[in-house]
Amino acid sequence: MTVLIVDDQPDVVWGEQNSIDWKNLGIQRILTAYSVGDAETLLLEESVDILLCDIEMPPRSGLELCSLIQEKKLSTRCIFLSAHAEFSYAQEAVRLGGFDYILQPAPYSDIESAVARAIMDIHEKSHADPPARPPKDSTEHPAHYAGSSNSVARAIEYIQQNISRDLNRIEIAEAVFLNPEYLSRLFKLETGGTLSEYITWEKMELAKEMLKSTDIPIGLIAQKTGYTNFSYFSQVFKRYTGLSPLEYRRMNDC
Repeated sequence: MTVLIVDDQPDVVWGEQNSIDWKNLGIQRILTAYSVGDAETLLLEESVDILLCDIEMPPRSGLELCSLIQEKKLSTRCIFLSAHAEFSYAQEAVRLGGFDYILQPAPYSDIESAVARAIMDIHEKSHADPPARPPKDSTEHPAHYAGSSNSVARAIEYIQQNISRDLNRIEIAEAVFLNPEYLSRLFKLETGGTLSEYITWEKMELAKEMLKSTDIPIGLIAQKTGYTNFSYFSQVFKRYTGLSPLEYRRMNDC
């Protein structure tokens, strides 16, 4: 994703560019402009997902950029910043389709939260009908869900590559450079299931396959699927299949 930061004060642009953890938000490119005119050029020449813009930039206004986005039917989300608590500014920003309006001075965490919400909105609009989680009895191990974003696809790939470990949300989020809470929301939005549900699904499907097609001891299968406690593995497996690991193996004549 690409963000465009616009302000006529270079120190403000520098602060926003360097004080927000853009990588953690999933932003790959940061563009900057110091005037409405320069920003207009970038909006027309580049694919900008999020516009972070000051309103007061004499002799022009940042609100003009929102008008341009509307006129050209761009999908850019506009987040406006203003040091003036004038309701008319907020009204105009909303009328022009602005995504958020932040009264300055504000902590960078407020801006970061607004950007995260804009990213979520982009994903929601891109995946109006998120694909459902694979059915419980499915034996397929998809590389990624159809329609999943790069971040979710990378998370799924990381889970599959590390399925023999006791995985957790924080570790997976760090691997794909996202905030853990944001990754959880995005994963749920795009797949219809939670991260923990997907991890369990992968582990149980792998365990089922090993029980059916190998004579590996059940205790070792538990370890290979990331469970150090055999009793807990058996409980999870029975909840998932309705059978104990031994019963499942016997039923499949392995």
